[in-house]
Amino acid sequence: MTAPTVAEIAALWTAAWPERVPHPRGLADRLGPLEGWAWTRDNAGRLVAFAAFRRPESYAHGHLRLILTHPARRGEGLGHALIRQVRERLGPVPLAVGEERGHFLPGATGANVGFFEHLGFVRTGRISVDMTADVRAPLPPFALSGSLRLTDAREEGILSAVQTLTDRVFSPRWTHDATAVGERSPAQLLALAQSSRVLGFALIGTEEDPAVLPSLLFPDALRAACGAQGLAGGLGPIGIHPELRGGGVGRAFMLAAMHRLRERGAEVMGIDWTGIAPFYEKLGFRVWQTYIHLRLEGQMV
Repeated sequence: MTAPTVAEIAALWTAAWPERVPHPRGLADRLGPLEGWAWTRDNAGRLVAFAAFRRPESYAHGHLRLILTHPARRGEGLGHALIRQVRERLGPVPLAVGEERGHFLPGATGANVGFFEHLGFVRTGRISVDMTADVRAPLPPFALSGSLRLTDAREEGILSAVQTLTDRVFSPRWTHDATAVGERSPAQLLALAQSSRVLGFALIGTEEDPAVLPSLLFPDALRAACGAQGLAGGLGPIGIHPELRGGGVGRAFMLAAMHRLRERGAEVMGIDWTGIAPFYEKLGFRVWQTYIHLRLEGQMV
């Protein structure tokens, strides 16, 4: 069966989820290799269902990255069949919904949790959210204390220093994300530096930048959430060294990133996959999507 083209997958996504159409380049960048795809065509050769998955790498479980079924064909078991195929191709490892680097979504949205639970997926107890903010109004000022300074990966040695920070303090996923963005578009990797040491990092961008971040993967939806029409931007992940936490440095660094995006012309911005909504709410963000994290430990029902 002929493999789907990116254009076919984009058309299926638009039909299946029209209120959340992805950035075209962001979709193409995240689909992954053909061996991580499963799909169904109808008798006329039209793409009617598609799934993308990733085998275990840094984690002990695989990831169901995306599943789409054309609305005219729902209820026929196409999605069930594709996930069963993914389950068989992955072998006896746990299968998470989302939760992976280069993700489309970190988990299941409320509307489709029941679909996964019907197949045997179980809630992990973890909930995360996407947030958005309107940055057309003036932002609060920020000031970095002491010898801290704001720079980015265009400065020699910053990328490797960020990698050292993420390896030691954060996660393999953040190391991967920072490396991928820093190598492709160095200006999108911000760093909070003290001499040659990096104590914080943030990925930022607009929909026009080379690296399309997960936080701005759905620019039209971000605009709709804020009632805006201009450029969409995004941020994340963002993190600072534990020794700097609790003194307002994180807030200042976050505001510095927001100012940078606003200077670039962003009217709205998103933050994806966070569990610390109260921190961002103090800076004007609000939740616009909630995700339920699920996992299939054994065989499907």
